Amino acid sequence: MQSLGVTPKLTMDDALNMSFFRKKDDTSPLPEYLISCSRHGMSHHDILKAMETLSNGRIGGRFFEFYPQRRVDIRYWLAGWIKRGVVPLATLNYQKSVRSVTEEEKSYLPKDWHHHMIYAVSYDGVHLSNPISKMKAEHFKQRIESESVIMISRDEVLGRLKGDMDYEQLKSYPEWRQMNVAGQIEVIEREEERFHSLNIPCGMKHIAIPSSMIGGITLFSHKDSENHKAIMSSEEVFLKI
Repeated sequence: MQSLGVTPKLTMDDALNMSFFRKKDDTSPLPEYLISCSRHGMSHHDILKAMETLSNGRIGGRFFEFYPQRRVDIRYWLAGWIKRGVVPLATLNYQKSVRSVTEEEKSYLPKDWHHHMIYAVSYDGVHLSNPISKMKAEHFKQRIESESVIMISRDEVLGRLKGDMDYEQLKSYPEWRQMNVAGQIEVIEREEERFHSLNIPCGMKHIAIPSSMIGGITLFSHKDSENHKAIMSSEEVFLKI
């Protein structure tokens, strides 16, 4: 927001306690915990609302989805907006497997979805804040072109399995039924039983659940500017066919 000339007096604790930010429910049974993981953090909808609230209505934005793949060189697309003075915010999935990431990088990279302001692009990368870093263009492309999914580790699941659990709540959501989340949990349960009774190694390292996050870019500008008019009237980025 400082790059747009607005400096709210906001601490990290203030941000985490905002109604827009949703926390994981670590004390709940497995079904409720998984639902809270699915909604954890802030989606682009939440960020748009928060930015408008914190700027007293002076700053607005628009989200551009980048999954499925788009027919565009994202660096050139970003450079065009940055040159105009628009501020892009990327929503990336760090669980998306990328090649040539070192063990050192893995130690400090976010564990799942994360938002970054983009302040520059270059021939070989995208320059980000939160934290200040440069990401290889190919890694940025893979992480932004991600389906709305989050992986939950086997240990997280097993640590919350208690007796006969009711998974009907998970089956009541269409996207959860489509991903057969309840079935994935049952596979882990059966594998664990076989491991303890027959010493058969377990195969599933995690389960996949829907996420409220969507890979893409949110563009911000002053509402009373030509940039804002350009953002709101811009065409969607064409799908790659």
